[in-house]
Amino acid sequence: MKKVRSKYSNPDFQFIRFRLSGHEFGLDVSAVREIIKYRAPETGEYPPFTEGFIRIRSILVPVIDLRKRFSLPPSPLESSMIIISSVDSLIAGLIVDSISDITPGARDLTSKPAAEGSKWDHMVEAEVEFEDSRVLILNAELLLTPEEKAALSGPLTLKESDRLKAEMSLKKPGFV
Repeated sequence: MKKVRSKYSNPDFQFIRFRLSGHEFGLDVSAVREIIKYRAPETGEYPPFTEGFIRIRSILVPVIDLRKRFSLPPSPLESSMIIISSVDSLIAGLIVDSISDITPGARDLTSKPAAEGSKWDHMVEAEVEFEDSRVLILNAELLLTPEEKAALSGPLTLKESDRLKAEMSLKKPGFV
């Protein structure tokens, strides 16, 4: 097992480590409901920043390709994974290349990684360094703009009763 070397204080959370086009990212496990193998989203009318919707236990979940979101080159999706995440009060699927592991990390609210001029700079809340890599921990609440969140709260997605049902059915994370 690799030793976590963090420039922050003691580990205070766990994160799912994933890859996108050679970059390593993480997402706090408290924002993750489950992980599923990639499946093509349903076609039809959907907001342009999504790839469409998938059904999980009869619930429509919008799917967002993080490669496109971060202006990274496209990749075959057949081997990709979808992280089902809670983004504020929304449930969304995030397409990633692969999942590495679940790892302990630490936050330090007084320090933030230096901006690199990338599309994800404003979404990074912490950095965890390993012997051979560094992982940028993304803030799930910043993955969508307020306008995008409002678009997904509209009639194309779940009614409030369905949203509550979805939250209840997705309470316990399950990893596939």
